[in-house]
Amino acid sequence: MDQTVSPAAAAEDAAAAIASIEKHGFARVPQAFSKETVAEALELVKHWFDKTLNVQSDRMPRLNKAQPMVYNLQSKDIFFSRLILDTPVIEGVLKHFLNDQWFSSLPAEDPNYILRSFLARSSNHRMPMHIDSFVPYTGDYPFIMQCSILLEDQTKENGCTVIVPRSHKTGKYADPESYKTAVPLEAQAGDLIFWDSRLWHGAGENTSGGTRWSIIATFCRWWIKQAFDIPGNLPQEIYDQMSPRERAVMGYCSVPYDDETYGIDMKRSYELLPEKVEDYRF
Repeated sequence: MDQTVSPAAAAEDAAAAIASIEKHGFARVPQAFSKETVAEALELVKHWFDKTLNVQSDRMPRLNKAQPMVYNLQSKDIFFSRLILDTPVIEGVLKHFLNDQWFSSLPAEDPNYILRSFLARSSNHRMPMHIDSFVPYTGDYPFIMQCSILLEDQTKENGCTVIVPRSHKTGKYADPESYKTAVPLEAQAGDLIFWDSRLWHGAGENTSGGTRWSIIATFCRWWIKQAFDIPGNLPQEIYDQMSPRERAVMGYCSVPYDDETYGIDMKRSYELLPEKVEDYRF
C-alpha cells in the first residue's frame, strides 16, 4: 500500500506506538497513510455501504445499531486487506503484543495472531464507555487489540472517540460515569490509531451533519474466536491473491479440525494451507 515509509522509520513508529500503548493503552501514528490511499479507501467504503446496507442483519450489538457500518471488509476487496497486512508499523505493533512465542509451526518472524473482525464505521449517536476485551484483567499480555485507519477527520463535533488513558491497567469494566471526564481523541484523516482492547472508550454524538468514516480492524491471539467465519467465507479470488502469511492472519493456520480423525494440533504450518477456501475444514 503506502510504500513511502522506510523500514527504519516504520520500526521507529512501531517502537513509539508500543511504548505509548504499554503506558497509556493507546497510540496515534500521524499520517500513516497517504491522501491518495485514504481517498481510495473512502470511495470503496461508501460503495460497499450502499451495496450492503439492505442485506445487513438486524441482529447486531446494541452499540452498532443505527450506525452506518460495512462488515467483513476482507471479503469485499483485496485493497482492504492490503491496508492492514502490508503496513509494517501495524505488523510490528501486533507481533509485539499478540504473537504467541510457542506457535512453532510458523516462522518466528511471521505473524501468528489472527483477524477477529474487519469493518468500517461512521459514528452517529453517542457510544457509551466500554471495553472490547469481553472481560477486564491486568497484565502485560493483551488478548485483543484494535487498529483504526481514519478516512475522515475525527473531531468533537462529529463524535470522535473518547478514552480514559491508562484504564487498560485497572482490571475493571468501564465505569459509565467515566464518560464525563474522558479525553477526546481528535485526529486527522490518514492517522492510524491503536488501542489495547481493555481500554475504556466510547464516542460522542455526531452533531456535524456529516460522516466520520474510519476502518477498524480487530486482531486477537490465535486461540480467540473470530467474530465471523472468516476462513469459510473469504472469496476464492481474494484468497488466491494472498500470500501464506496473509492467509495465516485470516485464521487458516489455526482453524479447529472437524474432529480428531483429521488432526489434533490447531497450530498448523503453511504447508497445510488449503488450495481452495471450500476445503479449509479438515
